[in-house]
Amino acid sequence: MSDETRTIEDVPRGKLEAPPSAEETLREELEASRKKGEELLTRMKYLQAEFDNFRKRTSRESEALVKYAHEALVARLLPVLDELEAALGSLDGDAGAGVRMVRDNFWRALEEVGVQEIPVGGRPFDPFLMDCVERVPDADRKDGDVKELVRRGYRLHDRVLRPAQVIVVRNGGDSNA
Repeated sequence: MSDETRTIEDVPRGKLEAPPSAEETLREELEASRKKGEELLTRMKYLQAEFDNFRKRTSRESEALVKYAHEALVARLLPVLDELEAALGSLDGDAGAGVRMVRDNFWRALEEVGVQEIPVGGRPFDPFLMDCVERVPDADRKDGDVKELVRRGYRLHDRVLRPAQVIVVRNGGDSNA
């Protein structure tokens, strides 16, 4: 007998396989499609979350860029403000009034972009906002208090542009200054 004319009895048991029915094939394809769809949906959700995080991060970065865009320029202008203050101390009359007007306009322009003077008077020394240039005894004040302002300090929003330089009280006790 040739291979083509074999009968069912000629085929060893266990090797008989029914051809997959159309319904079974469709179920397998449907299950494979569902799995692929779930994988794609999961991937799409991940990419959407990643994109949302990217959008939020770039938004924060651009806000910070706008907020602090003037930082370098303002830092370079602070010595000019110091010189205007020094000029006011040595000028009287109309010249002093003119310099005061220029200083006031200059200061208003700095305030409009978010510059603030760091307050120091009557406060304890804060190493994050101030530089101690000297320590002196003063029986009328507590250790660590600011006695005198040497040079004004400024901040732009929440960043220190230039720390205030101060003289701090130290009466021989242990102090944080």
